[in-house]
Amino acid sequence: MRLLTLLLATTTAFAEPTWHPFGPGGGGWIEDVVAHPTIPKEVWAMTDLSGLFRSLDAGLTWRKMSADVERGVMARKQIVSHNRQFAIDPKDSQHLYWGVCGMIWASHDGGVTWQAVFGTAPKVGDDKTPQLGHAMACAADGTVYALDHESTLRVSRDHGVTWTELTRPPVANNSTDTPAFPLLLADGTLCVACRPSPGLAISKDGGKTWQLKLPESIILTARATPTGSGLFAFDSTGKLHRSLDGGTSFTMIKEVPHQWQPGLRFAGGLAVAPGGKVMLWALSQLVVSSDNGETWTRHRIETNWDRGSYPGMNRYASPEGKCSTLTVTADGSTWLKCDSSLMCRSTDFGVSWTGSTTGLQVLCYFNGPAISPHDPQQAMVAALDQGVFKTSDGGASWKPVRVQTEWWNDNWQNHDGSVVKAHPTRKDTWFAIIHGHGGTRHPRLHRSDDGGETWKLVLDLKEQFGGEWGKWLDDSEMGDLCFDPSNPDVMHLCNYQLGVFKSNDGGQTWKHTLKTKNGLSLMTSPSGQHVYLQCLKRTGLYASHDRGETWAVVRAADGIDGMAHHPQDENTLFISDGQHENYWSYKGSRPAKLLKSTDAGKTWTELAALDSGPLYIDPVNPDIMLMSTLHGGKGILRSTDGGQTWHDFHRDAPSYTARGFTYGGTPGSVIYHMFGNMARTTKLHD
Repeated sequence: MRLLTLLLATTTAFAEPTWHPFGPGGGGWIEDVVAHPTIPKEVWAMTDLSGLFRSLDAGLTWRKMSADVERGVMARKQIVSHNRQFAIDPKDSQHLYWGVCGMIWASHDGGVTWQAVFGTAPKVGDDKTPQLGHAMACAADGTVYALDHESTLRVSRDHGVTWTELTRPPVANNSTDTPAFPLLLADGTLCVACRPSPGLAISKDGGKTWQLKLPESIILTARATPTGSGLFAFDSTGKLHRSLDGGTSFTMIKEVPHQWQPGLRFAGGLAVAPGGKVMLWALSQLVVSSDNGETWTRHRIETNWDRGSYPGMNRYASPEGKCSTLTVTADGSTWLKCDSSLMCRSTDFGVSWTGSTTGLQVLCYFNGPAISPHDPQQAMVAALDQGVFKTSDGGASWKPVRVQTEWWNDNWQNHDGSVVKAHPTRKDTWFAIIHGHGGTRHPRLHRSDDGGETWKLVLDLKEQFGGEWGKWLDDSEMGDLCFDPSNPDVMHLCNYQLGVFKSNDGGQTWKHTLKTKNGLSLMTSPSGQHVYLQCLKRTGLYASHDRGETWAVVRAADGIDGMAHHPQDENTLFISDGQHENYWSYKGSRPAKLLKSTDAGKTWTELAALDSGPLYIDPVNPDIMLMSTLHGGKGILRSTDGGQTWHDFHRDAPSYTARGFTYGGTPGSVIYHMFGNMARTTKLHD
């Protein structure tokens, strides 16, 4: 069988890709925020779902910048970053370092592109081991230090080209959630703090010899003064220590209520700005000093708190006491802190705070957004841990949708959204599946007839069809919903645990039409006569040729990682046949193949062994297709000839791969979703 050539050149007859963030921000873990040492408006944030983000306006808006690293480690799910794993060279800020995935990555163009400079990439799809990367620090002369997960310290004096192992500092190995970190003082003194063990290791000779200071204190965070040999160290009992002589001696200058336990990510924040300004954010209060720690003022931020651009709910009743880390911009004018689900900023030295997550997407999307077929400016999206969000201005702003009000309160409970769909003919009708918290984690289908203002429960899967449901994240979260194009009152719903269900009356009553496992996505032919179920891990592709009444396997496979139906041809569809070692799939060894059927799945033609993943066919011009490749290192590809040849369409995309694609509502517009982010282009074709 002839395999068609994969072309990796951009077609000049079509538009260049331009991808922009789409969707609400916040929601997952924002692990760290680092201010640029010389550029006042530039700050960087690290997350546990979406990688690395940059802001060029002091934290007002953000853009994901880590696709190169994802591609380099062939990440299928996510890149997990921790505190203090990112550093910028203060001598030449074009050099940046990120110690993630057990490796060290360097950028020499200000973060636009990234290259691996130390370590070996994990196996394909192994996005989480080793759990810890390298904590990074840069000296004033450009020397960069890296501390690995075993607390081995290395140094590079040539921008990461070569690395030399130094004498190991007298600290314990890193813990999983609270890693150790190196710290450079302005006078060149090298320090290492390690939350699992007491003491602050200090070296005056570049890491050759060490002294252990504050041996009775577990140092949660430490910061140097902008000039000289000043140093502040905050410990696990709430004591703030200050040294004016490069760590030779310390004085306890402030004590606040604070109780830290190993594994607690809210360890508190500490930041120091020029002019003697110091900010300390403990678990119970925020205090500031304008005289290098001699006197202090407390701010009660509940009275000056604005959720700002963060549309979701804060995970706790009060934002006070939730601080993972804290930083201040180079000019000392903007203070930023992250507290897992929220990045917030203050421009008045901590008096007031505003949530600022535009573009900083760390929500987990199992499915893409639902774009209204009546108004493309309106869309909804379901997000794990946060429920459902709606936009009425094309994604410029989002607001939370209260689907099941008894699960919604200011104290916050987990509301996992798995899918939301717009009714194809009724303008204000939407459907959403959400999962509650604790023992109510099974999926429930809701309907709104007023654009999402009010909702009615129309199906409780556990109540009507049984099943064993977990109390936390499990396969029950995944599923899909689709409508019969010829009669939208006919609906099909799939669930990863139970199989497929059908309603003939707009969702009022349901019957169980297929009992199977691992069903992820549904699609229909243009008339609705054929219905297909994509299964992961095993089984393959199910098809029904009688509008979802009866089902049979039409393509047995380890799993189907993508499928798309021709929008006009009743019998033509494409699938990605095969799975890889990644979060979603059976651990198979063979790469996926792109297959095409022109007889509703009876027979298949192999187009190419492209390591293919999720697929998309443009509804305006069906010859234009998109594909998300898996571990082939190619990212997003585009075909302009119906899948015969494929070209790179990845440039400027913020993620390495996509979990799926959604039509954006206007010609040339398409949105991809990944675990932690979504992005949109309007340049799929001119």
